[in-house]
Amino acid sequence: MAANPNWTRWIFASLALHLREIADANDLPALVDHSDDRSASFMDATDRAEIRITGPHIRERSRGDFYVRVEVSVLLSSRYDGQLKNALEIHRFAGLFQEALTLPIPVWNYGAESGDFVEGQPATQLKLGCLETVEREPVRVFHFGQIHETDKLKQTAVDAKLQMELTVGGS
Repeated sequence: MAANPNWTRWIFASLALHLREIADANDLPALVDHSDDRSASFMDATDRAEIRITGPHIRERSRGDFYVRVEVSVLLSSRYDGQLKNALEIHRFAGLFQEALTLPIPVWNYGAESGDFVEGQPATQLKLGCLETVEREPVRVFHFGQIHETDKLKQTAVDAKLQMELTVGGS
């Protein structure tokens, strides 16, 4: 039994939506790589988040039993430009994303293709399962600090490896 060709899209959309909601709830401009355009207003924002999703990597362990792994990186950028700004703001954002990635993340059939969830029609929504952190793999925070000697831009990244199991059909 083959992997469902929709899984890649559904996993990407579910994870992107989950992380974008964290940014939106905290008035943090965010873009999802391979989904959003890098606008001038985004690049000029004092604080911003770039969400990168790698995968899913799918392996069939036995007939109809699949192991799915996804890697996520949220690059946070904060410009100081001599403003009276809380220098710990980037750490607050890092903590919000770190927390969001340690929680189970539901994967739904989001999209605009046949068989996908249709807004206002709850019967069309399908939950595949939940992405969770890979056992013994922490959600890591990396502080790069000021990345250029004259530009007052500081960066921090939050990285996670997530996994889920999917079972399809009868074995």
